[in-house]
Amino acid sequence: MALEQAPADPARGQLLSTVLAVRAALDADFRTGLQQWHERAKLVRTGDGDVHNSISGGHQYGTVVQGRDLTFNSPLPPPGGQARHEDVPPKPW
Repeated sequence: MALEQAPADPARGQLLSTVLAVRAALDADFRTGLQQWHERAKLVRTGDGDVHNSISGGHQYGTVVQGRDLTFNSPLPPPGGQARHEDVPPKPW
């Protein structure tokens, strides 16, 4: 409960870690349950991680928006494979 009141407080987080470690050392059933919980918790995404965006497969016509877990590409080029001048966005420089 103390950690819920101030989740960003490192001292409260350390206290909880110590309490769990002591309880796990004294109680084999608790230790087993804590280990199982920890294995499941590692599968939860926290928002941390590297992002490597890339675009491949030819020309991109229009805006390309990329994100951490999803990539949205522009629509296919117009029929005939060539973009019309008005379809090509201006260069930013």
